Amino acid sequence: MSTSEAVLRQSRFMTFDGAVSAVTAHQRPDRYRHLEADLGLRKRIARGAGLSYSAASFGEGVVVQEMTAFDRLLAFDESTRMLKVEAGATLERVLAWAHPRSLRLAVVPGYPRITIGGCIAADVHGKNPLRDGTFCDWVEALTIFHPARGFRSITHAADPEAFEAACGGFGLTGLIVDATLRLVPAGARNVKLEAHGSGSLAEAAERLQQAADSDFAYSWHDGTSRGARFGNGIVFIGRWTDERPSRSTRAYFAMSSAARARWPLSMWNRATVWAANSIYRHLATTGPARVQSAFDAEFPFARQTFYHRMYGRPGLAEMQLLVPQDRLPQFIERLAKVVADIDPPLVLMSMKRFAGRTHSLAMSGTGMLVALDLARSDATARFATAIDALALDMGAQPNAVKDSRLPAQVAAAALPHYARFRDRIHSLDPDRLYESELSRRLEL
Repeated sequence: MSTSEAVLRQSRFMTFDGAVSAVTAHQRPDRYRHLEADLGLRKRIARGAGLSYSAASFGEGVVVQEMTAFDRLLAFDESTRMLKVEAGATLERVLAWAHPRSLRLAVVPGYPRITIGGCIAADVHGKNPLRDGTFCDWVEALTIFHPARGFRSITHAADPEAFEAACGGFGLTGLIVDATLRLVPAGARNVKLEAHGSGSLAEAAERLQQAADSDFAYSWHDGTSRGARFGNGIVFIGRWTDERPSRSTRAYFAMSSAARARWPLSMWNRATVWAANSIYRHLATTGPARVQSAFDAEFPFARQTFYHRMYGRPGLAEMQLLVPQDRLPQFIERLAKVVADIDPPLVLMSMKRFAGRTHSLAMSGTGMLVALDLARSDATARFATAIDALALDMGAQPNAVKDSRLPAQVAAAALPHYARFRDRIHSLDPDRLYESELSRRLEL
């Protein structure tokens, strides 16, 4: 097929955090033969929902191949609970099919319109990575398209090198066309979520340690707190339940990079951050544990769009670090000092515990995930540089898909499999047909 038959047009793309944008060629294939269109040696990259904080799905001069038309559920084996689904299908679509059959995905990230291909390319995590691992731990097989090899089915058992490079590989080994997922029984339809007030990050870390077997275990923390109460916040502990939700499920606003950046100014400042955190903490921790629908528990920001929209056009910066458990107390102490010294516009912090082995460039391994959300400013840039130094000193692993400015030097030193992953993608894609702003910035 010729390039003209592939229907290329020019489109503008922007990261969800608002930091990176580009105008480049855009292909929206809806037939498998369109994927085989002859693009010559032009660089290309797959795109799903386009909700990544980093520019993993576009780049200057790169053909963006949007996969959302490939959204079918292809086959299901009831005896093994294996579901084969096209890469453009969203979490929402898969769960809408699975829930009536008393099934669910074991790992679900925080927004319903993320595609299955995106979940695999970023190897996303859910609400308790300590127990459930990451998304790719539940992927049985993949179909990958590469112009040099055509359509190829791979499994971890048959080709571990190619499989692990694709999982958490940001689409740099070829187009993820479909995936076979292992579903798990859904013992209940709703979630009973307890919200416990926590006076500090250290206190929250202890409570999360005790909640290892919970279905949901994560924390949110006020970015304005300082001193002994640094990280004052809430720890959420949840379990599946058959109790009825306290309120009915409502429609939600479909978020996008453009919608998030609609307001011209950021509304987050010390006063609004303190007020929002204080009000939310009071509402969440007052009264008995709340019963929520699975949708509201798994996608807490889907209906609470004000949080991301208040960053406005200036945008936000997010940094996530996986901190070795034995270094967490020292990390928290030094993080508090960096925050006090620079006083960045820190809005929200959160934590989750992880367990597992590291692979590719994905956020994987064992330790405590510490996430930091900030309004974008000059102080934020200085803070990010200080966090890079802290990560290297503490042996913490940054999350490349969440940090749109992560420097190559930091990634190479901090990501355990950086060199091995780079070698793998050069072996699997020797002409380096698959590129993005992220791969260029990280010098892959």
